[in-house]
Amino acid sequence: VSPVRQPLAARSQNTPRRPAPPPPKMSLLETATATAGAATTSHSSKKRNNIRVNGKSYTRLEILGRGGSSKVWRVMAENGKIYALKRVSLEDADETAVRGYKGEIDLLKKLEGNDRVVTILDYEMNNEKQMLSVLMEMGELDFNRILSLRYNTEDAVFDPSFTRYYWREMLVCIAAVHSHDIVHSDLKPANFVLVKGLLKLIDFGIANAIETDETVNVHRDNQVGTPNYMSPESLMDSSELPENKVPGAMRGHDRGPRVMKLGKPSDIWSLGCILYQMTYGRQPFAHISNQLSRCRAIIDWNYAIEYPARGLGGVTLPHSLIRLLKKCLERDQHKRPTAAELLSETDEFLHPRELPEGALPMTEELLGRILCSVVGKCKGREVGDAEVMNVWAGAYFESLRKNLGA
Repeated sequence: VSPVRQPLAARSQNTPRRPAPPPPKMSLLETATATAGAATTSHSSKKRNNIRVNGKSYTRLEILGRGGSSKVWRVMAENGKIYALKRVSLEDADETAVRGYKGEIDLLKKLEGNDRVVTILDYEMNNEKQMLSVLMEMGELDFNRILSLRYNTEDAVFDPSFTRYYWREMLVCIAAVHSHDIVHSDLKPANFVLVKGLLKLIDFGIANAIETDETVNVHRDNQVGTPNYMSPESLMDSSELPENKVPGAMRGHDRGPRVMKLGKPSDIWSLGCILYQMTYGRQPFAHISNQLSRCRAIIDWNYAIEYPARGLGGVTLPHSLIRLLKKCLERDQHKRPTAAELLSETDEFLHPRELPEGALPMTEELLGRILCSVVGKCKGREVGDAEVMNVWAGAYFESLRKNLGA
């Protein structure tokens, strides 16, 4: 038999098993201060996350990069759109540095409307806070990240289609800048960024509007740029270049600021280094671990750059690609092709020649080896490589040339 339930007492007669603690004793001032303090903290936090540029507010979402006295943030405008905001502290900057930052803005404004250069949307030079703010369109991915994702794997291989596509994209970017007589001077994969699927140039921090159609004299107290992609002339005082050597001149004499004679060919060298990286998985001089030795190798005209016949993953390279690399990485800047020339239809790498249906690609070396292998087998003996290259193939093609000439 279940026990009889006792009727519930009236609600007014219910008492908790443990008495509730008394409320904290706070004065009116303490209560007001606590409430105001919480509100102030919230407001302060919101204020710290906001950046104002010419009166417009942007919310900081994350930091994208930093270098020296500058930081680049991903920010959101009040309408929800995402931008990149570069902030540079001018507190410790000298007059030359400030002039350089202003020069970058002037160059970006000069290139406004060019769809191959990142668009500058707004900027503010706050003299009171010693801060420069530059608002730019936001890129999804930089090319350095693309290369890392593609090549930093155990099964990475050279891909001619990938290389050809992005090589053309980079050339289009540089040709657009060079058409305005501007030299970027610090080209590297990280300075190319994808914006809505289109490759664009960023970071004109040390770019120069060139004074003539050929070169610009750049006065620098310190080297700037990335050594792996820097041209020989960008690492040397212009007086030390072979074509400008003065007999009997003393090296190391203090003549004031170093003068770098840079022009459009300097950008072509840097592009060649990126193309070399896409081909072999590293830059031309990356195998030299010591940075000073690497710089010396770059400016040493007697230091030969290697161009193996096989690229990353052991893939056989097109001869047109190796010839292209050699042209771009020519130490004599006057012999390097222009971006427009590299984009022309005469370039065999960008515009491979189609073979007739059923035809097979054949090189002189390969045909010589086939012929000599057949002859050797017929004679019952093997033919050495030296004989293949120097005797049989040479004689065969010499007879062909004579017959064709006749």
